Amino acid sequence: MAQFNAAAAIRELVAKDQVKLAIARLQRGLDRRDAALLSSAFHDDAAVDYSFFDGSAADFCAMMTGGPDRPAHQVTMHRPTNLWIRVSGDAAISESYIIAYSPSGEGADAVQSLIGGRYLDRHECRNGEWRLTHRTYVLDWNINQPGTGTALATFAQPVLRGGWRNDDAGVRQLAAWGAGEQAISEQGGNVEISSTLAAQAEAAFARSEIHDRIVALSRAMDRGDEALLRSLWHPGAEVDLSGYYSGSAEGFCAFMLETLDGLVRVAHTVANEWINVDGDAAVAETYAISISTTSTDQGDQDILVGGRYLDRLERIDGLWKFTHRTFVHDWQIEQPATDQRDDPDGMYAALTRRGTRYPDDPVYAFWDSL
Repeated sequence: MAQFNAAAAIRELVAKDQVKLAIARLQRGLDRRDAALLSSAFHDDAAVDYSFFDGSAADFCAMMTGGPDRPAHQVTMHRPTNLWIRVSGDAAISESYIIAYSPSGEGADAVQSLIGGRYLDRHECRNGEWRLTHRTYVLDWNINQPGTGTALATFAQPVLRGGWRNDDAGVRQLAAWGAGEQAISEQGGNVEISSTLAAQAEAAFARSEIHDRIVALSRAMDRGDEALLRSLWHPGAEVDLSGYYSGSAEGFCAFMLETLDGLVRVAHTVANEWINVDGDAAVAETYAISISTTSTDQGDQDILVGGRYLDRLERIDGLWKFTHRTFVHDWQIEQPATDQRDDPDGMYAALTRRGTRYPDDPVYAFWDSL
């Protein structure tokens, strides 16, 4: 096995960490309608392409945070998952799944929407600081239900409630703690790496690589990418999905591709990863929510399934791959589909960049660009 380069691993981990922080600032800025916070995620010459808006990031930030606020009970949440980052020197690209909560309307017209898609982001490190240079948005799915709970102005107020800018309870709490946005830049020079730090860096880098395999498996299943799907397993790997499938990973790949052909759309979102590395072996528990739509005689049905992946992985010839996956089923919701992407008068009509299958999905041309 090639000798581990702790210094190179630490540089890559720091780069990925700073990319994650920039994405988090962007999402926080959107949800708090904070122009300064939102702008801080972009370099000055950055641009965005959301289909409904294609232009400078500066104009995008002004549009998304300017004008009158929504009613106080119409707070949004943009929750990224499945973040996969590729770093090359002072440049990086990333794919992240996004589930956005967006309420609209009032009274009998109140609607709560869950909108699923992906961000394809470009990042650069300039003067030691990582920020976005471009964001592309891809729409994958949407669920729209009559407003209940917090979508109604009459909802009983909890002790702490989300809001805009300084009216948000979270913003006030962070301010009380003295927490602020800080740019982290490189200071240069040489740093001695102890054997303990090198071992910690190797374990952290292994967890980073395993994270990439976990999100790669989600992409492979969602896009129907057979080559990627089959590449993630060591020979002899096993999969146990209880009543859905139990057997070899090779058989699972065929099963998954056949299942995908029977679905209108599907997205496997993953978060809350706990990864334990022991040399060249590792185990992981990952929380998962899958959102799929099937066609039935009664119309399309949405199925939301929540559970956990329990994975074993091994590093062989320097590559981490799965040797076993078990899925634990925790909860399930079934309801008639409310996808409005084909409504020419709906809010999704302007989102013309849509997710599709391999090789036509936008992520593939984007992923090959770095």
